[in-house]
Parts: sequence; structure tokens; C-alpha cells
Amino acid sequence: MNGPVRVRYAPSPTGHLHIGGARTALFDYLLARKYGGAFVVRFEDTDQTRHVESGIHNQLDGLRWLGLEWDESVDIGGPYAPYRQMERLDLYKPFVEQLLASGDAYRCYCSEEDLEREREEQEASGEITGYSGQHRNLTSEQIAAYEAEGRIPAIRFRVPEDQIIAFEDRVREHVEFDSNGIADFIIVRPDGIPTYNFAVILDDHLMKINLVIRGEEHLSNTPKQILMYNALGLPIPEFAHLSLVLNQDRKKMSKRDESILQFTQQYEALGYLPEAVLNFIALLGWSPGGEEEMFTKEELIAQFDFDRVSKSP
Repeated sequence: MNGPVRVRYAPSPTGHLHIGGARTALFDYLLARKYGGAFVVRFEDTDQTRHVESGIHNQLDGLRWLGLEWDESVDIGGPYAPYRQMERLDLYKPFVEQLLASGDAYRCYCSEEDLEREREEQEASGEITGYSGQHRNLTSEQIAAYEAEGRIPAIRFRVPEDQIIAFEDRVREHVEFDSNGIADFIIVRPDGIPTYNFAVILDDHLMKINLVIRGEEHLSNTPKQILMYNALGLPIPEFAHLSLVLNQDRKKMSKRDESILQFTQQYEALGYLPEAVLNFIALLGWSPGGEEEMFTKEELIAQFDFDRVSKSP
């Protein structure tokens, strides 16, 4: 890791603080405090269909109740503001142009109907479904024809063939992916809004994040992100993918399951002490070295490290 540790909690502002997100934020916070680094809270709000106006307020309220003070965010600013993706769109544009100029990205004029037809044909023939790259190598005449139709392109990343994408994860250790299993993916939608995978690597780079802690559901995003880091010539941060938080039936929690207490605001409303909830969250996938089960925040900071974070839920 280069320089002081800089970590970020980067939720989508879709509602209240879930305990899975709270655990990520807690581990971020503990490492930042332990090693004299910075804990950044930013908001990934490019998916406007899921945006909840009160979501940012609710997330910050949940962190504040737990006692997790942040160093940079939307409310207090910081050296790498703004801390909402929709306010950073102009910052992403030079990187899009760089990928287009190098040939690592291309304009794809496929309509939703084109893509649906492709999926149906793949299913009918028993193929694995996914984008086939049909607009990878359009001629200037084909591009002109699509432009004349008024089609507005998406921008896709050109995934290289026959590459093994490997990285050392702080939790899962050595991880490998084959690029042949990854289809060319959209990095900018036709409306000009970048997708999650593209915006997140640029934010992490521009904010100098050098350790990315997140849930294992993001593991499959990592090879795509590494490919883009490499294509742009950017340093790659370290990754730590945490195991899922399961319910009492050992199944992944559903946010729609109202029978389970899974949002910090629910615990607060029922009168739980934030210190107790913080201890509960800390022990979701992390084991202390001794027999203690209750810790002050300062004791958690002193004891926490990744060598006792479990790969398994």
C-alpha cells in the first residue's frame, strides 16, 4: 500500500444503513484510525432509478449513531470534493476519451431490441448469454448509418482475450479470473452517465483510495475494474472482499425481509445501545484474539486487522 491508508465507504443512497454496509464502514473506520489514515464517505448515485432523496441523510445518521466519525464527505467537504458521483461527471470525461483514443473502448449502437434478440438467439442455441461484441469493429460506413438513424451510442470497454486477471485479496488471498469469461461491458450509458464499475475506479483513483473494503458480491466486478485500471495506466488499490452477512437460516439477508432487524435505525428505535450494536457488527466475520466479547471503540481499533477476518460467512 502506497502512503497513509485511505479507505472509503461508498453506498448508494437508497435508504437506511444496513448492517452489512455498517460492517464495511466499521472496518474502514478501524483501519483508518489504527494506521493514522483517512475514512472517506462518498455516495454512488449514478443509478437514479434507485436514488432516495433522504438516503444520504439516513446513511450519515446511521454512521453518526454508531460513533463512526468520517474525515471527508458531502457534509464536511474535503480535498477531493465533491463526494457525490452525479456532481463529478465532468471529471470522468477525459478518461472516457483516453479509452476511446487507445482503442480500449468503443461506441456501441446496439438498441435494447438488438440485445434482446441476441439473448434469445443465444438461449435458443444453448449458448452462454452475454454481449457478443457485435459492434466491436464497426466500419466508418456502419457508424455513419447508425448516426443517420439517430442512434445514441453507449461506450463499451473492449475486454482483451486470453488474459488471466490475478490479484491478492486481503481476505480471500489469491484470486484469478479468465478474461474470456467477461463480455465487453458498458462504461457510459447512452444518456452520458457512467456505470458503477467505471465511475468507482475513477473516484478511487482521484480520491487516492489505496484499500477498497467491500462485500464479496463485488468480487466479480474486480477483474473488470483491474482491466480498466491497466488500460488507463492507473495504480491499482488493494482489495478486501468481506463474506456475506447471513440471516439465522444461513441465507443471504433480503432487505425486504421485515422479520429481521437489519438496519441500524431499527436497533436505535428499539433502544439498543450503539456500543452494543457496534460490537455485534464487529464480530460479523471478525474474531478477536482472546476470549473477550465486549470492546470499547478504542479496543476495537487496537485489535482489528485482516488476519482474523474470515473468508466464510
